[in-house]
Amino acid sequence: MSETIHGACLCGRITFDVHEPEGMGFCHCTRCQRWSGGPGLPEVVVEATNFKVTKGQDLMKHYNEEGFSGVCFCGNCGSSLYADGGEKYYVCAGGLRDVKLEPAFHMMVAYKASWDEISGKAPQFPEWPPDA
Repeated sequence: MSETIHGACLCGRITFDVHEPEGMGFCHCTRCQRWSGGPGLPEVVVEATNFKVTKGQDLMKHYNEEGFSGVCFCGNCGSSLYADGGEKYYVCAGGLRDVKLEPAFHMMVAYKASWDEISGKAPQFPEWPPDA
């Protein structure tokens, strides 16, 4: 049985589905800190072909910076939606309903905010996890 998780932006004008998520991790890089406005970003990893926008495609905005994954957000409310890693999408877990996953890892811990206290049992990696 394949799992589908439904998601939406803050204003609800963009909705999307994540089919067969591979897992969830937490990125502590400075870029994710700025994108989320917090200590980093919990992200659900999914094959790009398993991510589908169900409403509001015309409101989606993209920001691309050379050398980094592009990010997508709602042009109406500004909600962060996902990072485009090519074959994989890194979907912002805060926009998903009923996520039954727990972070399997913390990455980019070398760049975490000085006030960020990481808890839990998930392994921590200074940069990318070995299988990334």
